[in-house]
Amino acid sequence: MAQTVRAMHFADTHFGVELYGRLDPSTGLNTRLQDFRRSLNEAVDSALDAGVDVALFAGDAYKNRDPRQTDQREFASCIRRLTEQGIPVVLLAGNHDMPAIRGRAHAVEIYRTLGVTNVHVVSHSELLTLDTRSGPLRIAPVPYLLKGISMARDQFQGKTLEEGRLLLEAHYVETIGALADEVRALDDQTPTVLLGHFWARGARLSAWQQGYFSLTEPQVPLDALTDPAFDYVALGHIHRQQDLNPAGQPHVVYCGSSDRIDFGEKDEPKGFVIADIRKGGAEYRFVEVSGGRRMLDIVVDADCDDPTAAIIAEVKRHPLRDSLVRLTYDISRARQGLVRTVEIREALAPAFLTVSLSARVQRDTTARHELLDESKSPREALSMFIDTREQLLPLKDRLLAAAEPLFVEIEAEIA
Repeated sequence: MAQTVRAMHFADTHFGVELYGRLDPSTGLNTRLQDFRRSLNEAVDSALDAGVDVALFAGDAYKNRDPRQTDQREFASCIRRLTEQGIPVVLLAGNHDMPAIRGRAHAVEIYRTLGVTNVHVVSHSELLTLDTRSGPLRIAPVPYLLKGISMARDQFQGKTLEEGRLLLEAHYVETIGALADEVRALDDQTPTVLLGHFWARGARLSAWQQGYFSLTEPQVPLDALTDPAFDYVALGHIHRQQDLNPAGQPHVVYCGSSDRIDFGEKDEPKGFVIADIRKGGAEYRFVEVSGGRRMLDIVVDADCDDPTAAIIAEVKRHPLRDSLVRLTYDISRARQGLVRTVEIREALAPAFLTVSLSARVQRDTTARHELLDESKSPREALSMFIDTREQLLPLKDRLLAAAEPLFVEIEAEIA
């Protein structure tokens, strides 16, 4: 039987995201950082219990490329739990980890600079062979390509956004093809993993990512990834877990993120992948973790004689404790004055945090002037504006979801 190496495949931990968090006075840490650490530690526990030989991180350790020392410390504490068990860890640089300027250090480069035992940082497309307790494993890394760094500036001069996207896609294909040729030239029995951080064509975006992914983002064609030189393709960047080649080899797998960032991901399973990799292919399984704090998106039809009672009755049907709650109620303009907001907020008090409490008032095209009413919150104003634009109505939920981080920031500043 061919040698098999068991790998932990994880990605997109995004330490430093504080959306919907608050300060924990007992630790001094933001509660979202604690949530993200708890989810990653849960994944590490499961990986150690499964007896993994190696851990492959497919990019985006932090929220941005200049992480705070506290975020670095908390991420490092999770990684150390693997390395202390003699498990080599490969850290690939993702788009949130990479600097925009050539010559600047990326977010995970400090591990390489310090020479941390059992941690291998990869930010260039060069083959790496690891010794694991089950035998060697070869890594073919493909980090996220930034236009200003990965290619000469003059290649993009005079090009449209679409032409620039096609240039980057071609560069990905060329890079992956060159790595595959190198693997074939070695002609040995060492299993090989293509470890990448990019958008593969056909991958379904996380609902949250749909709000900000650009159509100019390059998408790598699937046939470039299914080269038989690779025995498993471990990808990061897309937060939704999926296999783009489920019926064949190599499997092309996004492990997804280990925690939910936004309400757009509230129903998506979160976790990591355990892959048994051998020369010629791999078998894998997705291991779900708790995914952090529960996100409740409560929608109530409150257009009745006692809308407050209807809203509270619906709220009491949900497990509020330790949850993040977003409450939206539908109501006619004539009954809007019957809503007793103070009582509703009291009913929501057991929740960890009420992210928003907003009304969707039945459309009234004669009331456009109310958009200028200073009593309206930014969330209500945007909702009312969308209601007056036929072309925006189909996009209303996505537009409000995309704007939600701004609303939360504004409310925090006011508080």
